[in-house]
Amino acid sequence: MTIQDVIARPRETGNESVGFDETLDFSGRFGFGIDQWAYVPFDVPTGVRRIGVTTSHDRFSLFGVARNVLDMGIFGPAGYDLGNTAGFRGWSGGARDGFALSAADATPGYLAGPIDPGRWALALGPVVLNPLGMGWQARVTLEHGAAPSDWPSSTIERAVTSRRGRGWYRGDTHLHTVHSDGRYEPLEMLAAAGAAGLDFIVSTDHNTSSANQSWADCHGADLLVIAGEEVTTRHGHWLAVGLPPDGWVDWRYAPRDGAFPEFAAQVKAGGGVVVAAHPAVPLPGSAWEFGYRDVDAIEVWNGRWNVDDEVSLRIWNRLLRRGRRVAAVGGSDSHGPHQRIGTPQTVAHARELSTPAILDALRHGRSYLAESTDVSLSFTATCQAVDADPTAGPGETFCPPPGAPVSIEAAVSGAPNSRIAIITAAGRAAGATVDASGTGRLRMTTTGDEAGFARVEVRRPTRGGLSSMVAMTNPVWFASTGR
Repeated sequence: MTIQDVIARPRETGNESVGFDETLDFSGRFGFGIDQWAYVPFDVPTGVRRIGVTTSHDRFSLFGVARNVLDMGIFGPAGYDLGNTAGFRGWSGGARDGFALSAADATPGYLAGPIDPGRWALALGPVVLNPLGMGWQARVTLEHGAAPSDWPSSTIERAVTSRRGRGWYRGDTHLHTVHSDGRYEPLEMLAAAGAAGLDFIVSTDHNTSSANQSWADCHGADLLVIAGEEVTTRHGHWLAVGLPPDGWVDWRYAPRDGAFPEFAAQVKAGGGVVVAAHPAVPLPGSAWEFGYRDVDAIEVWNGRWNVDDEVSLRIWNRLLRRGRRVAAVGGSDSHGPHQRIGTPQTVAHARELSTPAILDALRHGRSYLAESTDVSLSFTATCQAVDADPTAGPGETFCPPPGAPVSIEAAVSGAPNSRIAIITAAGRAAGATVDASGTGRLRMTTTGDEAGFARVEVRRPTRGGLSSMVAMTNPVWFASTGR
């Protein structure tokens, strides 16, 4: 990947003496395109206690849907080369037009800490939809003065006060706070998640770790918070689920750079889960281009069910039919009260309510997805000819003898006026109607060789002959014992 320094003319004003501010003005112009990163280097002398940045850029919108954006962040004197965790000091994307950081505090999205002297760099990620380009301006203010003698340490992971035993736990795997482009303060998000009946959430702000370093200060809710990040590249977004509280994953690469497999491997090596987020969203930079070889899961359900999710579901099902054991997850992608937390939710079967246990369940697909806590879905495959445990559920591999009958049973509650279906590698295998009571049951018999895998969908008819998802499971996989 090529790192580009912006060629611009800074204008220095003010007085560089201790107790005064020093102001640096930069300006320039970016050409058309969305896949470009640039850096504005500036020197921070000894005695600076706070850095403040404000920016502006030429406005332009395309049909009122897409617009020019000036994403921004900052790197310290450790450098801004690809993957340099030590140099990263924050990112707010296009959610803000300014920020500040010091040893004692920082704008959400940025990391408080010592203002070390040396060469810093303002990081810019322009999205330029105007064919004529986009002009931009940036002002960096260096406030001189005595710095605090200490600063906040990287925080401790927030854990629930009690760890319940083996069971089904409801969670939202895709959420945003004010630390990127969301509206919720962390405490407000905890309250909303608790009101939605969730047991866990995953914090996935865009391209920054600052939210994950704030959860330990939140108290009063028996809710597990798992640190994560929505790694927002220009070629698709992915969720790094299960990071250390101070963990950060870089996003400045394209498929041609070959960097994604390396970053995905780093997340997995730390026990995390790699999820391709909303892979079919038809917006610039959002559609998934990295392939599915290195992902553990696909976000097949993002927010309220729509056409994008239908396409994501087909992508996932096609991978299943090829034998690719990739899990499905769902999350609200909530950015505020207008997007209800827990719609949808991933319901994971875990040995306990803890980060390692939930991650293990998500990774292996021991889960189902539901539109709300009102919906419950059970799904089992049973074969009496199996010597060991004769029953398996979502995410598990079942080994019936060749030709042995396998009974598949699904039951749903909280889904009035819907349809429940069992789907195998060969397609839709059985279906039934769920009446106004919301409770339905469906059984079928097959063989492992014939089915390949089996999973369940519960859908609600909508206008125009379409349907929306109410609940769905990950598959039970069948493998012959060879007997």
